[in-house]
Amino acid sequence: MRLSFCIALCSAACLLAGALLPDAARAPRPRKHPVALGTFLQWFLAKDWDDARWQSEFRAMREVGMRILVFAPTVDSTHKRAYYPTQLPGHRQAEGYPDVVDACLRNAQAAGIQVFLGLNFHDDWWKKAVRDPAWLYAQMEEGNAVADELCRRYHARYPDAFHGWYWVWEVDNLNFKTPEQADVLTRALDINVRYLKALNPQMPVLLCPFMNARFGTPEAYQALWTQVFAKSALGRGDIFCPQDCVGAGGLTLEQVAPWFAALGKAAATKPGLRFWSDTETFSQDDWTSAPLDRFVAQMRTVQPYVEACLTFAYSHYYSPNVLSPGFQQTYKAYVETGRLEAEPPSTPTRLRAERQPDGTIELSWDAATDNIGVCGYYVYRNGVRISRRQTAREAAGATGRVIYLDKAALRDAELTYTVQAYDFAGNVSGKAERIARPSSVVEPK
Repeated sequence: MRLSFCIALCSAACLLAGALLPDAARAPRPRKHPVALGTFLQWFLAKDWDDARWQSEFRAMREVGMRILVFAPTVDSTHKRAYYPTQLPGHRQAEGYPDVVDACLRNAQAAGIQVFLGLNFHDDWWKKAVRDPAWLYAQMEEGNAVADELCRRYHARYPDAFHGWYWVWEVDNLNFKTPEQADVLTRALDINVRYLKALNPQMPVLLCPFMNARFGTPEAYQALWTQVFAKSALGRGDIFCPQDCVGAGGLTLEQVAPWFAALGKAAATKPGLRFWSDTETFSQDDWTSAPLDRFVAQMRTVQPYVEACLTFAYSHYYSPNVLSPGFQQTYKAYVETGRLEAEPPSTPTRLRAERQPDGTIELSWDAATDNIGVCGYYVYRNGVRISRRQTAREAAGATGRVIYLDKAALRDAELTYTVQAYDFAGNVSGKAERIARPSSVVEPK
């Protein structure tokens, strides 16, 4: 009853929408240089957005060639809460959250953005996954109930925006290794995929696994996914979009190519399956935004293997609504020209190193300048980087005196500090250096 009702409701509204997803060949203004086709957006960032804020975000996306938004998840299965008004048994709408899903789709429809909605996610995935298949399969069934509700509530109203599904569960190459584990994964995936295809076969399913070079080889991961694809209901138009893992530290930039070459071979075994990259725009060691030269290098590295790139996540790490507009300005110029600007910031001046009574060393310097703006400062102690101080994420701007506290400084050692400014493109200034001696203040020359 539940399934047949939703099929009737969704299928008619979806006949045209299913054909809208752009391939690389049909993307607006085709370019030889890689650009991102869309971005992920997590629910918490958009909690308090009004329509004006949503439209501002979508304008920023379209300005740099993005047409796809992946919004996820829509249900937190850990705490049984949804980010929209829900009638699912045992669930409730998250306290303090409006109907974020409706706001997303309503504004996406007006802006010409295609949305992939994630279903449910449970934090126990990281502990149970293949260790408790019964638990895993029950989570997939809950996801089907979520899909029903999302379909009934939103698809007829927003058929052009509500375009596809995101399978939120992140598969990795540590917990999924053996053929038996691949079979568990395939069955779990298919509980959702077969159901979603019955709801509407034209709505693609997107999934984004990740990998860590310490836990296996490209060939082993290729074999696992080849087995999954051979047995799963994934098919034409669905999207296999692995995370490139550079931001999270699972792969170095040099390791990305062999891993994507291998996973591309696995994807090619499934007729019609599309192969994209989920390109990470952050640095997990300090949760700063990656300079754009690294982001562009990541896209160029996977370009020979994939049709398109999504980002995790432009809206969180580059959006002018969240950070300095320097990221948007710099990336927009790259999108239009294929080149990142190359003018470095000025060298920081009047660097001062002052040892505090508790042994902490306070560094301070006059802010550097740049033709677009200073993104942040690299701070080194004895040649080892100890901070990537990103002014773009702080209330204090790029002008005036900049302060950094080295709380891990050795109390009775002579220390050499180096500070360099960097801009949004990743250009780096000259070096400002000072020596801090035990219990001394070093004045600028």
